[in-house]
Amino acid sequence: MTAERGAVHLTLVALLFAGVLMLGLAVDIARFGAAWREASHVASTAAETGAGWINRRTSRDGNLRLGQAQAQAAATAVVDASGYPGQVATTGHRVCVTVHIDVHPTLLTIVGAGTKTVTSRACAEPRKG
Repeated sequence: MTAERGAVHLTLVALLFAGVLMLGLAVDIARFGAAWREASHVASTAAETGAGWINRRTSRDGNLRLGQAQAQAAATAVVDASGYPGQVATTGHRVCVTVHIDVHPTLLTIVGAGTKTVTSRACAEPRKG
């Protein structure tokens, strides 16, 4: 009878440990998803903001080109305001923004999970509407 109680306790402890790990996995996956959504939002907002700065001189001829300096500055301002590190690249026709967010797992550090970086990239270009 005593041996059965010990086996039940051991099984219960193992199930509780597995449950905590599953909960940790669910929480950390949700945190990674939220970080990706945030990085994606910042990148697309910055790219669209930069793409709004067109070169007036070439637009009069019907050729939509970016004012590269203004587009770069506008997109960089959005990334800087977000507080996340990122890069902005502009060409005459396109603005591309890459944003990185570090996610520190909470419960999965028990099993050795370390910090992961979530990265999102978005590009935008001016179009006639």
